[in-house]
Amino acid sequence: MKIRMMTGLIGLFAMTGAAAAQDEGGTMIVLDGSGSMWGQIGGTAKIEIARDAIGRLTADWPQDRLLGVMAYGHRREGDCGDIEMLLTPGPLDRSAVKAALDGVTPRGKTPVGASVRAAAETVGQDGSVVVVTDGLENCGADLCALGDELEASDAGFTAHLIGFDVEDAGGQLACLAEATGGQYIPAADADSLIGALQQVSTTEPEPEPTGPRFFDEFERAELGPDWTVNNPDPSGFILDDGTLITMTVEPGYMGDAPDQANVFRWTAAEFPDGDWDLSTDFTARLGEVQSLGGRRAIVQVGRYADVDNTISAYVYRQGNSNDDLWLRLRAMSGGTETRAEVEIAGNVRGYELAQILRDFEEKGARLTISKRGRDYVGRLSMNGWSMQEGGPEVIETDPIQVLRTTGDPALFAGTLGSKQTVAEFDRIEITEVK
Repeated sequence: MKIRMMTGLIGLFAMTGAAAAQDEGGTMIVLDGSGSMWGQIGGTAKIEIARDAIGRLTADWPQDRLLGVMAYGHRREGDCGDIEMLLTPGPLDRSAVKAALDGVTPRGKTPVGASVRAAAETVGQDGSVVVVTDGLENCGADLCALGDELEASDAGFTAHLIGFDVEDAGGQLACLAEATGGQYIPAADADSLIGALQQVSTTEPEPEPTGPRFFDEFERAELGPDWTVNNPDPSGFILDDGTLITMTVEPGYMGDAPDQANVFRWTAAEFPDGDWDLSTDFTARLGEVQSLGGRRAIVQVGRYADVDNTISAYVYRQGNSNDDLWLRLRAMSGGTETRAEVEIAGNVRGYELAQILRDFEEKGARLTISKRGRDYVGRLSMNGWSMQEGGPEVIETDPIQVLRTTGDPALFAGTLGSKQTVAEFDRIEITEVK
């Protein structure tokens, strides 16, 4: 059902000239126009940083997604009803968006709740709002209660809130976002604001998984007939207490060479014809911090036919002077390589690499390849920990496109150097996604 229209909201629409709610879901960007947006970060006013970040967002905005713009606090001081529809949701008009943003002059209050309620009425069924605010609600709204109300309306509305240079100590902004299935993301500067806007604007509902199609938790003494080990070296692996424990016996990685030892192929499992996730839960001993670079450790999950036809996601320790850690997705199709990768940690820029290495060994993570159509993504999900304080617990690569993949689900752990990598795989599963 539609979200209920409130008396105060009717008055708001009358004042702003807003159109009736859209028949299809759109996205409303709500810009904070309160007086504190004149504050500066790095010598630039926050309102200017926000305008620029939203402008960059529209550069890649899909033409078929409706976009609107709203602002609050920009016309009158001390007025909690100062909420204006600057641009009704419709097909993207970049010049109109720029003109709307340029017309916002900060001066007033921060009615976050009322603006989100107004946006919910305007975007319609399955719509969303992205609020950029540098302050907390100061007009009396209970954001947690509002989130519960919006979620209970069955309108499919989602609210994302970006706290720009503000500390949400009471959790009100986060509460509103989470209640509606959205995200709360803090942003401290221009770069993080741009990243936060990109993150929430590209968020789409994940297809519903149907449950694991195949899974193996290694609850036995031997791998058995369901598995084939390429070039087996029994000194390098064992099943013990519900885990497949494997360590490096010679340098290399899955897909490196035809004679690479101890590539574990799950030959009894089959991939569905459509979309799927291939995941493994693991812990790994990736070594100690070294000032001149760490071991070049690798933990992989993938689909393996032969060295010229494989795709794998892996955590990879670079082993350079910064001792970087990367999440990489690599595909070989007929001998042609395609890859995407993202740096996830290092011994610089505020990462506590020693703690990260302990977390991999003690808490573990989940490594996944996700297939959606012809797009493949590598994903690393941490078990309640993150690479940096306040950082994400899920990291993904950019997608790569592969027309067709073949082969068996496969696991591998190794190194490109002389050191050993020890990994314990607790589970592997294939989930069909519809």
